[in-house]
Amino acid sequence: MEADHWHQRWQEGRIGFHQGKPNIWLLKFYSELELTPGEPLLLPLCGKSVDLVWLAEQGHPVIGVELSDIAIRDFFKEQQLSASEHSQTHFKQWQSGPLTLLEGDFFDLSHQDLGNCRVLFDRAALVALPAEMRQRYAAHTARLLTAGSRILLVTTDYPQHEKSPPPFAVSDEEVRTLYGEHFTIELLHSENLSNGQDPLSKRGVTSLVERIYKLTKRG
Repeated sequence: MEADHWHQRWQEGRIGFHQGKPNIWLLKFYSELELTPGEPLLLPLCGKSVDLVWLAEQGHPVIGVELSDIAIRDFFKEQQLSASEHSQTHFKQWQSGPLTLLEGDFFDLSHQDLGNCRVLFDRAALVALPAEMRQRYAAHTARLLTAGSRILLVTTDYPQHEKSPPPFAVSDEEVRTLYGEHFTIELLHSENLSNGQDPLSKRGVTSLVERIYKLTKRG
């Protein structure tokens, strides 16, 4: 899943991964992040997620990282927000109040871009990447975050051979392999959605499980 793939999907409007309302697991487990008032959050591969707005409404500065300028322009248009723009070394920065969207490649993100942000919400980043890129993504995330940083991670797991990704199937074992060296891993919730209304359950997969984790960076 190289950059061209995602640019093409946004150009063609193939964005079935987009949710038109705040993610249910974010709403349910937001308190697990133990955020202090005004503490910033990072959303990698954020698209035009309304989670950005919901988190800002809770009083947090929010940083989103997104490759597609179409996604970013659509986000501000749909939220009826005007944004200032200026270029940085690796990113074009779009700013509107507490919302900062960085247009560019997440793998170019640095400590300088992140500032004092120590909390990350990942609903659709890890599961958007093939296996070799998931390893790189987890390693880069570990380098960016300091001790005590927290991640709220949502994964989807199903028989990978039954459906073409994305999203990719990510097992509990893989989460622990990817993050176990640097993070304490707590499984907050696991839910079988095989017979539910989730879009994947309607596309022929025989098993579908979503898992929600809290990861805490060790010193």
